[in-house]
Amino acid sequence: MYPEEISRLAPTGPKVLIMTESSATPVPAFASDPGGFGLPKPVRPTTVTLAFYAWLVMTALSLVSLIIVLTSPIWDQAVAAGLQAVDTNGVRIDAQTLVNTAKITSVVGFLIGAALYLLFAFKMHAGRNWARIVLTIIGVLGVLSAVLPTYRSVTVNGSTFVVQNYGIHWISLALLVVALVLMFMPASNTFFTASKAYRQSHR
Repeated sequence: MYPEEISRLAPTGPKVLIMTESSATPVPAFASDPGGFGLPKPVRPTTVTLAFYAWLVMTALSLVSLIIVLTSPIWDQAVAAGLQAVDTNGVRIDAQTLVNTAKITSVVGFLIGAALYLLFAFKMHAGRNWARIVLTIIGVLGVLSAVLPTYRSVTVNGSTFVVQNYGIHWISLALLVVALVLMFMPASNTFFTASKAYRQSHR
């Protein structure tokens, strides 16, 4: 209840102020208030959640693959080959430096890739459609790269040493296809559209 001043003019005298009370008019809540006029926060569907977990598992599999590569005996074999071989100028190739460079490159590549994967996955999980598009591009490139050999290799003096990844590549590829399908299921499409509308209504 709020006080209200009503001013009345007396017939033959000055103005008389009469204090009364009236029913207060409800004040609309701001759009950021869950009870206001803003759209309700959309509920994340299972399809988006499963796609998110698929990206997390793919990142974990990439880490496992990296560990397999780094601990593979091919590196010692490559170093041994480098120590035994001599080029035409009689200078031995520094195979250990080559191996260390290959390992460092693998680790740096994994860290950058994993950071981007996780960033886009979490943004997609939060309903950001741009992140879904980026993940789709990454996914399509991943599917296209499926025709490449499923191992890493290092070449020393013309001899190539390879390390198999025990099918991890194909498991990741299967998860990748599943994630792409889940991100574009009807429930997922509705979620991303509703998430955009929700953010716009709460600006």
